[in-house]
Amino acid sequence: MDFTTIRPATRLTVDSLRAYGREAFVQAGLPEDGAAIITEVQLESSLRGQPTHNVGDIPGYCRRVRAGQMNPRPNIRSVKTTAVSARIDGDNGPGQWVSVVATREAIARAKESGVGIVGVQHSNHFGAAGHYAWMIQQEGLIGMATTNGGLVLAPWGGVSPTFGNNPLGVGIPAGRHLPIVLDIAMSVVAQGKIGLAIAEGKPIPLGWMMDKRGRLSTDPKDASEGMGVPIAEHKGYGLTLVMETLSGLLTGAKFCLDHNRETFRGGAQEHDLGHFFLAMSPEMFMSTDDFKGRVDRMIDDVKKSELAEGVKEVLLPGEPEMRSRERNLREGVPILPSTLKRLLDYKKEAGLTTELVEVGAA
Repeated sequence: MDFTTIRPATRLTVDSLRAYGREAFVQAGLPEDGAAIITEVQLESSLRGQPTHNVGDIPGYCRRVRAGQMNPRPNIRSVKTTAVSARIDGDNGPGQWVSVVATREAIARAKESGVGIVGVQHSNHFGAAGHYAWMIQQEGLIGMATTNGGLVLAPWGGVSPTFGNNPLGVGIPAGRHLPIVLDIAMSVVAQGKIGLAIAEGKPIPLGWMMDKRGRLSTDPKDASEGMGVPIAEHKGYGLTLVMETLSGLLTGAKFCLDHNRETFRGGAQEHDLGHFFLAMSPEMFMSTDDFKGRVDRMIDDVKKSELAEGVKEVLLPGEPEMRSRERNLREGVPILPSTLKRLLDYKKEAGLTTELVEVGAA
């Protein structure tokens, strides 16, 4: 397919994007099973319409692997276990791969003992928190996932970046309704979305970021040195501290100022991110079917709310993304011009043979 003239939101086939990711990661040095896992995590984000942590990041991850900044063949292993918990060492492996292994471990323990709690240290990156929570709810369990990361948030009242975005993902299974999947960063908007706006040549809205003095800024020059704006002001900072406690302190990973910008963004050989996963079975309290029925009733009550002026429908967390996923599975994955350019540039750079196929192309 000739993409010389790139149109907005070109729809590509799921199969061609999957093949592209797997070839790119294998060529970068990953084994086929690891390449398949990471590709699926990134592809699922694109299917849900998430503007970041999607297939557009594949070239960047591959370059980091090739540069020796993460371990392409990690020994992902448990270093401390109980009947309901595990602490996993990710061996500086790709965070999506490490996180899927940890999520599966949490699921297995929850099915056996009712609850599964898994902490991870020595991981490299993370991906979209909502993906792992979504994996857990697919098994009829209640799921939670969080991580720490590179410093972008200051404590309330300060101007020194001390915390990462420390996202929170929560998945709740439902019966006849779509599942509830909450995926939020601890800042008003994630750094990736700011970068996407810059790449697309769009203005940065006021309230998305601050400069290094803690003043609201719309200047793209402040994107690299500035800070994120915490959600809900001091309450968002409080949530960030809680997420850092679970993902950083409790897991034994590096935390807070350990992840300074020079270390985290300067090509360090090991990031030592910490992740935290929780899976809980409704069966500890009632049958799973009864629980899903109660979730459906709650959703029904939410949907009965009188609508605010100009609003057409009350939506549940994750509902727009789940609808996008269903549509994009049918119609192909919409890829933004800047994302498509990154994929095509890397295809040429790395000499990949996989063709990105537009939906409907002969």
